[in-house]
Amino acid sequence: MNSPDRPASRAPVPAAASPSLSAAARAFELKFLVGDGTARAIESWADRAMIPDPHGEPARGGAYEVTTVYLDTPALDVFHRAPETGGDKHRLRRYGGSGDLWLERKTRAGERVSKRRDRIPDVEVGWLAGAGAPAGWGPAWFLDEVEGRLLRPVAAVAYLRRAYFGASGPGRFRLTLDREIQGARASGWSVPVAGGRGCRLLAEGAVCELKFTDSLPAQFRALVSDLGLSSSGFSKYRRACVELGLAEGGTRGG
Repeated sequence: MNSPDRPASRAPVPAAASPSLSAAARAFELKFLVGDGTARAIESWADRAMIPDPHGEPARGGAYEVTTVYLDTPALDVFHRAPETGGDKHRLRRYGGSGDLWLERKTRAGERVSKRRDRIPDVEVGWLAGAGAPAGWGPAWFLDEVEGRLLRPVAAVAYLRRAYFGASGPGRFRLTLDREIQGARASGWSVPVAGGRGCRLLAEGAVCELKFTDSLPAQFRALVSDLGLSSSGFSKYRRACVELGLAEGGTRGG
């Protein structure tokens, strides 16, 4: 068995291969809302026990910026977790100052998540606003769902992320720490470039996410036990909607 303080594997791990994008039908995802001290302890542990994401920027201490625009219906069905959404969350995502965007659909069922996504040059984002995508456009599935579900941009959320990977046997796992989370009302079908302004969605601390393809890895089990972590249902999108006055907390009908 691997020591919790030693990398589970130094075999190459694809930098963008989150377990939720693996061949597994769904990966597990656990979230923890932690204070600054606990976030530093998690980071120190991950520096010893896991492989840092090579996309991290040295000038940011190994972190990189993520900016996400969340889509919802006019009735905010996604925010209210309406049954007809099927647990889907559609979003546009930019990493740092990249000229590319990712079109994503994230589906959650309990603690399991899966993703489907495609990358496009940001100049093509106008096609989602009805500018007329050409025949054979790769992410036509995303456009079909946007139009079929009457989705529109609602909120933009930006944060700094540090990510780590590990592998134990056939399973892969990933740890992320998201800090300096800010939110703003979406400004049409565009994703702000890194450095966008917004209101703080967390006064302090970070959101830690653990993703894994099978049972909870021994490394994560030890980390959770040693630090006394308690899982949280924190949602960046839901917090943004409440803090920005777009919606009140709670779910429809209860």
